Amino acid sequence: MGVPTWMPLIEELKRAVAVRDRAATNAAVVKLLDCHAPVGEHWRSFAELMRISGEHTLAHRAMDEFVAAAGHSPQAKYSKAVLLTQSGKMREAYELVNTLPPNVPDRAGRQYVLGNTAITMGMIDEGINHLKKAVKHRPGWGPAWLTLASSVNLANNPLGKRLLLDKMTAEKQGPNDLARYYYALGKLYVDRGESAAAFSAYARGAKLLRKEVPYSKSGNQKNAQAAMSGFDNDLLESQGKLSNANTSRPIFVTGLPRSGTTLVEQILASHSQVANGAELNIAQHVAVLTGGNSGHDLQAYLDKGGSINEVANLYLHLLTEKFGSQGRIVDKTIDVSRYMGLIAAALPDAPLIWMRRDPIDSAWSCFRTFFIHGVGWSYNLEDIAHHFLLEDALLAYWKDRLGKRLLVVPYNELVESPKEWTRILLAHCGLEDEAGVYEPHKTKRVVMTASALQVRKPINKDGLNVSIPYINELQPFIDAYSR
Repeated sequence: MGVPTWMPLIEELKRAVAVRDRAATNAAVVKLLDCHAPVGEHWRSFAELMRISGEHTLAHRAMDEFVAAAGHSPQAKYSKAVLLTQSGKMREAYELVNTLPPNVPDRAGRQYVLGNTAITMGMIDEGINHLKKAVKHRPGWGPAWLTLASSVNLANNPLGKRLLLDKMTAEKQGPNDLARYYYALGKLYVDRGESAAAFSAYARGAKLLRKEVPYSKSGNQKNAQAAMSGFDNDLLESQGKLSNANTSRPIFVTGLPRSGTTLVEQILASHSQVANGAELNIAQHVAVLTGGNSGHDLQAYLDKGGSINEVANLYLHLLTEKFGSQGRIVDKTIDVSRYMGLIAAALPDAPLIWMRRDPIDSAWSCFRTFFIHGVGWSYNLEDIAHHFLLEDALLAYWKDRLGKRLLVVPYNELVESPKEWTRILLAHCGLEDEAGVYEPHKTKRVVMTASALQVRKPINKDGLNVSIPYINELQPFIDAYSR
């Protein structure tokens, strides 16, 4: 009996992955999909591989093969729902989970997924009801409590008392879920105006996470220095002239977390020509292609026969994978600052926007935010100062290199004079004036960041001077940042 025709394709895929050959990896997966290879459970691994690389079409095809191989079992369909959420397809995920039995993946988990997806779609009341059921089924569960606490004001809410009563049960969780509980507890004390208790709760959560996700100062500094090296010559200008792709579709909005990037995204996404926006994390794939994020890496890639159009086309392809081919897209990936040179060279017509917020307000907001993907520098005040100083250096460097192409937007000025700054943003992005952008809170769309609820409200000044009640506790940040 001969070797099945699909077996060599597995080896082909392994070789491609080992050498990080994107094209060969994709080609091997396509061949396996086309012949419906009977690999069973492995289809889920292939789906995850494609998702991580930004190839959402192939990821969903592989997941459908997994569901079919599993006999369309409820658990397999739940895996598909998770992939849908990771791809930003919240409505499809919500509808799929609603068709599953109430114990899949378990009663609390089901309500949690439904609650989270509902809230990202702006269905706040419905989401809160699901999350209440989640903590009823699993008392003290940090993830559900964190989303619930972030969605309501707990100051005079009976949920606050329930949250406190769950503390002993919460302590039995693993460190990640327990950290989420303490971030939720911090939000309760913020709502009550108990600043010392709030800071203490956030500090406890941050301490738990710091053990799980340690921060490397040297690694972060090395990455920032690479991002600012090799672009001192005419590399940006010369490569920009060689680009023959339409690179005006993406609009980049970067800056520190919690600096107002989601607000700007919401303003721009309220325009009829802008289809959507999100933290896309596509630029990192461009850096993999070029071998790094420095100008030296880009030059070496070009010297070996690579082209700037290949870099641009990869980004634009992954953008289409995520959002389809219509409309302009806001990319508000926070660490775009580390890929600014590659972006500026490969996408010469893409508008670039950098948000700035009062550093102490920003530091407090970062310290109290649970970042779902883990942000190691946010768990310690001195580490926050270290990261902020690196970002300050990056901003100064790119302001010098890019001039007027980089629009720096002060958050305080944006919320003080929203109409004026909205007009500036539109002009910078080449968008015509429209009424909808002046009422961005009315725009219905999926928002998947910690600012999801804030951007559903009219533009306001609530984010100004938020650090004042905590100024004494923030002194380690102030001292380190001043140095």
